[in-house]
Amino acid sequence: MREDIRTNFEEKVSYLARRVPGMTVTDHSGFLAVDCGLPSDTFNVLVIRDMAALTEALAVVDRFNAKGFPLAVWYWGNDIAEMDRVEMARHGLEHTETHVAMYADLSQIQASPLPDTELEITPVTTADDLLCFGEAIGALFGNSDEGEQVRAYFQRLSAYPPETFPAMRYYLGRLHGEVIATSTLFVGSQTTGIYDIVTHPDYRRRGFGSAMFQHILNEAGRDVLGGKCVLQASTDGLDIYQRAGFRAVGHVHTFENRRSLSN
Repeated sequence: MREDIRTNFEEKVSYLARRVPGMTVTDHSGFLAVDCGLPSDTFNVLVIRDMAALTEALAVVDRFNAKGFPLAVWYWGNDIAEMDRVEMARHGLEHTETHVAMYADLSQIQASPLPDTELEITPVTTADDLLCFGEAIGALFGNSDEGEQVRAYFQRLSAYPPETFPAMRYYLGRLHGEVIATSTLFVGSQTTGIYDIVTHPDYRRRGFGSAMFQHILNEAGRDVLGGKCVLQASTDGLDIYQRAGFRAVGHVHTFENRRSLSN
């Protein structure tokens, strides 16, 4: 099951990069690397499939370092050997997060009504909607360079009608017309993945995040894939996902090279 979760993540992060000019994907037996063409570690991603290929994977990290591009490195595994951590640090990678990989069989979960909020949830169907989505995600990074690059990424995508990329389904949550929440549903080859459940900091702990999650979970249940749904959870969201029927199947470690770029 953990491999199913990694596969969905790989398909999601490489889906647009395989289709949009200026983005590239390197698919190696031991890793997958995505270069979005922008200095953004939200969309420049290296997935390590096999630590036996760490030397080759770190050569990719070196290339990102050389051109001054931030990068996020993801590894699905409960533990990482100390010698591998040391080697990763030698190439400028610093451990930043550990998430919980989660899995649910939606055939065992009944659709539920949304929590009683005034949140209006709609799919992204226009270029303006997509720009609003990018603005909401970019706002998570404040006035940092990463926030600007996230906005630039969605500005690039807005040149294409959203139906160009049918597997990537973005959603907006509006309160009195203002976008305060987002989510993404990615329909992969084997599983459906839930991503980007974000609530604006000023509106948290009011049930909006739970409403967005329940909505997208109901959407996933209606998808033709039916049964398998996956996500990566922070510790803050574990209770919500477990109550919905998801179960933890392992850990996901994230490393970034930002410190090496600032030196």
